[in-house]
Order: sequence, then C-alpha cells, then structure tokens
Amino acid sequence: MKLLFLFAASLWMFCALPASAAPALSQEDFNRLAARQGLPLLWSSAGSATATLRPGDLSPVGEADALSLYVRDGRFTEEFDRAYLSLVGARRLEAVRKELDQGRPALIVSDFRSAPEADRKLARGMQAVGRTIEELYAMQKGSFLLRKDLTAADPESRALFERNHGPWCEAPDTEHDPFCNALPSFPARISDAYPADMKQDDALCEALKTHPDSKSLLDPFTVVRRKEGRFAALSLTEAYGEKMRAAARELRAAAQSQGPEEEALKAYLLAAARGFETNDWSAADEAWSRMNGRNSRWYLRAAPDEVYFDPCQEKAGFALAFARIDKASLAWQDRLSPLRQEMEDAVAALIGPAYKARKALFGLPDFIEIVLNSGDSRHPLGGVAGQSLPNWGKVAQESRRRTMVMTNLGDDPESRRIRREKGAQMVDASTLANLSDEREPDLLQVLLHEAAHNLGPHSDSLVDGKSPSELFGGRLETVLEELKAETLSLWYADFLVRKGLLTQAREREIYTYGVLWCFGHIQQGMFSATGSPKPYSQLAAVQIGSFMEAGALVWKPGPDGVERFGIVYERMPAAVEDLARKIGRIKASGDVSGAKELIDRYVSGPGAAAVHMREIVERLSRFPKNTYSYTLLY
Repeated sequence: MKLLFLFAASLWMFCALPASAAPALSQEDFNRLAARQGLPLLWSSAGSATATLRPGDLSPVGEADALSLYVRDGRFTEEFDRAYLSLVGARRLEAVRKELDQGRPALIVSDFRSAPEADRKLARGMQAVGRTIEELYAMQKGSFLLRKDLTAADPESRALFERNHGPWCEAPDTEHDPFCNALPSFPARISDAYPADMKQDDALCEALKTHPDSKSLLDPFTVVRRKEGRFAALSLTEAYGEKMRAAARELRAAAQSQGPEEEALKAYLLAAARGFETNDWSAADEAWSRMNGRNSRWYLRAAPDEVYFDPCQEKAGFALAFARIDKASLAWQDRLSPLRQEMEDAVAALIGPAYKARKALFGLPDFIEIVLNSGDSRHPLGGVAGQSLPNWGKVAQESRRRTMVMTNLGDDPESRRIRREKGAQMVDASTLANLSDEREPDLLQVLLHEAAHNLGPHSDSLVDGKSPSELFGGRLETVLEELKAETLSLWYADFLVRKGLLTQAREREIYTYGVLWCFGHIQQGMFSATGSPKPYSQLAAVQIGSFMEAGALVWKPGPDGVERFGIVYERMPAAVEDLARKIGRIKASGDVSGAKELIDRYVSGPGAAAVHMREIVERLSRFPKNTYSYTLLY
C-alpha cells in the first residue's frame, strides 16, 4: 500500500494519521488491537476526548521512552504509520470473519453422471452460462474490475468476495460496519448502473425520477451515464455487449443439445440468446410464458429481472435459475387454476372502485428443485423461495407471468431444526405447536405469495397513465408490491378455507410460517448499506406492527418470564383483510403519501415499538443463515 499523509489541524497541534480509504479506528478498537499486537501504546482519555487520534493522546505502555519511536516533534513517525495500518488490517479481518460466520455453508449437489446425454450437455451448458451471468452481475454491481486486487488477499477475504459478488458485506451484524470489506483498499460501494462520480443515494434516485428523460433513464434494461454534464441512458448491450454476446453463444449451444421432447425449453433458450444480443426481452418472455411443468422437465430463466440489488431499485440484475420440475406442484395447479379469475375478482371487490378486475391468465407456480443459481439469483445469505416473472413488458401487462416455488432450499433436517429453535425464541408454546415440519404449509404460503403478484394492482397497472414505478419511485414501489403479495398470500389462505381446499389447521400453519418468516427478515435490518430499503424487512415490520395493533398478535410473558409473541388465530383473518384492503387501495389509487405513511409508521414511526425489533434482532442474530453453494456432477 502506498503511504500518503493527511494533515488535519487541531486546537493545539497537528495530527497526521496514515491516509487511506479506511475509516479511522475508534479509541476502543485502537487500544484493544494494540494490546493484542504488543504495541506499547495506549490512546489515553486523560485529555479532551476526540474521535480522531492525535499524537498528544498517546501514552507509552511500559518503558517511558517507548513513545519516541512513534511520536517525534509532535508528529506521528513512519513507524507509527506502519503500526497503525497493521491495526486497521486486523480490524478489517475481524469484520470479514464476523461477516462469514453469519453464514452456514449448505451445498446443493445435482448428479447428472448417469443421466441421458442431452441432460448432461444441458447441465454443462448451464454451468457455462452461470459463470458468464456471474461476471455480468459483478459488472453491474461495480465489483468486476476489483477482482484483480484479490491476488494477494487472505483466504477469508477471497471467500467473502466470492460469496458476496464483491468486497462489500451483506450480513446483518456487519453490513453497516465501515471496516467490513474484502479488500484492504476499502473500495466504496459504487453500482455501475449510475455515474461513478456521483453519490448514489436517495437524492440521485429522486433526481432521475423527476428528470424529463426519466422513462429512459429508469428503464430497467439501461445504465445511466453522464455526457457533457447531462444524464444519458445506455442499453445493457451498449454497456456489456461483449459479455452478453458470450452468454448468447452459450445459451444457443445449450439449445442445440436438446431433442424434440424439449421443444419448449429449446425455444426459450434460443429466444433468451436473442435477448442477450439485442436487449429486447419480449420474445424471450413470450417463449418463457409458454414453457411450463407439463411441457418440460426443466425450469430455466436467464435474464435481467429483479431490482433489489440496485441502489434506486430500478435496474434489473442479471440472473440464472436452473432447476428440475417437481411434479408435486401439478396437483395444486389443477386445484387453483379454475379459481384464478375468482381470486382476481375477490381482490377487486376487496379494494373497491379504485381497481377494476382483469382477466387472470397467469400460470400457477411450478414447484422446482434448484440445480444452479447464478448472478442475482445466488444470494450471499439465504435464497429465493419463490418468484413471479417477468416484471415488465407485454407478458406482465397481460397477467401471463410464470411463477415458481423452490422446494429444496432450507428443507434439510438441520435447517428445520434451526427453524424450530428460532421459533421457540420468538413465539409462545401454543403458537409453536402450529409450526409444521411438513413442506406443504411453507410451499403453499410461497405459492400464494407468487400468485398474488399477478392479482390486484401490479407492476404494470397504470394510474392516470403512470406506472407504479413512476408514481411511487422504485424504492417505495418495490416495498409496496412485496407487501401486497405477502399480505394477499395470507388473505388467500382464508379464501381457500372457505372454498374447502384448506383445513383451518393448515391455515394456522400458514399463518405461523408467515409470522416466523417476518421475524427472520426483521432481524436483517430495515435498510441496506447504501440506504435503500430492504423490501422484505420493511413489509415484515408493517405486517407485525399492524397485526399487533389489530390484536391478532400479542406480546406476553411465558412461564419462564420471557416475553414472546403469540398469534391469536381467530383474529388473524380480519387483521389480514384490513391490511390487504389498505394496501390494495393505496396501489390502485397511486396514493404516494398513504404508502409512505403506512410503511414509515412501522419502520421508524410510532408503530415501530409494537414490532419489537430490538428483541427480534437480539434473539435471532446468533443463528447463521444458510449460504448455498451448487455442485453439478456430469
């Protein structure tokens, strides 16, 4: 590391700490790490307290003349500079290890060695596509060029970089720690979706939203650049064309390996390849909508889709999801498909005149067993439980999305044991008794969540000619849409009870799963390190807070004197319906102030106390989340 010196004036002397991108050590960290490394110095608090270490704040430990090696003529020496940077490195490595320890390694192994040749070729092809998608996603996140700096990095830092798609930390206890970075140069978190020389915060997002060219600048398939002081939108192919063309070649090669029994898959692979060449995803979405669990054994999606990674939550991140179809989903598709229009009409009646029912043509979710997640689909912690895609375009507008529920993530015995332990920390015994170890309640709740993305006001519903993103902005709309889907998933559980398709016992299990799911996301915090809202965390706070206020959840002491949540199941249907109606009317009418008021109330306002965030974080932080890796044998 090249050493520079930054001089800052104090009231009584000059101080010169080694200049670097690293944050300054606190007094506590300096003294703790100095003692650990045998550095004979103590940052004394005898004088006036300061946030930045000054030469006059140092006292020698042991021999009185020890200080002369580190401070001379009222200034820090080069020996001190070297020692200080060593302490910074130790502090960084502590944070890196703490970040990694918040994940529990989990491996998904898919063995194709005895499979037909076409399947082995498909697996080999998808692994190649996955590697390219990983590189494209790293480009979007701004971490691709930083990989070269890993050459001399320690093993823990390399592991963090690979797990997190870059050097920045994502886990709840370290996400906001300024020392948590895989690289000793401490690169800032700068997305490639926006100009690198601008602060990527809410002010930038708002400026783009209100810009005369906002439609092109906030198009999900563009990046924003500045040319001659003005914003300009470049297509993804303009920004990443060479790497996108590589993905297209790999997708096209995979298509050629498939026979006539996989015509739907082959059509999608070819259409997706064309999308990577043109940045026009409409043909791929059409082919995608025609592919299902009855005409293919595979689930495959390769495209830029979700916006959660993006500071403004407007730009679509490159992702690959490759999975086998779990035929168990077909039975639920047969039960629910005839009810799609009735489900749409029911939510329209709930919302009232602000929303008019549409034709419900979407496909009910496929259950899938994931083989490989890459790019934005491969999360540092946890995994995608379900998805409904695409988010934009004609297929979305006409409610013809395809949805899925992953069945093999978090379903191992160890994951279920940990889930029950976490539940025991948060809910009373009578509630925990309704936590099922069967897969169906969990899968049904996720299935209904993904179906609900296609019901009621959605991402392409217009209010006065404006889309939800234009009305609410990407950040607020993302939270609002996920809140709608999650709340309707619970509302439709009661709908299915009335239809005779669910028992009340199963409904209670779905409610229990939903509430415990909320706790897990609340534990991860409300905002990312960039200041953007975490959609699932914020919707979870809204649900828990509103259910508490409705009396459907209570906070009470147990026999051991520890306070926990308890679900009042008899009150849940009415509480869910009230919240669903409120959200639906906000979305249908484009009520921006109503949306902000609802969310802010429970995230940071007067309703936040009812959520008991502090207790949730304290009790659940000791449980690591699964970090999934994928192995394909062919």
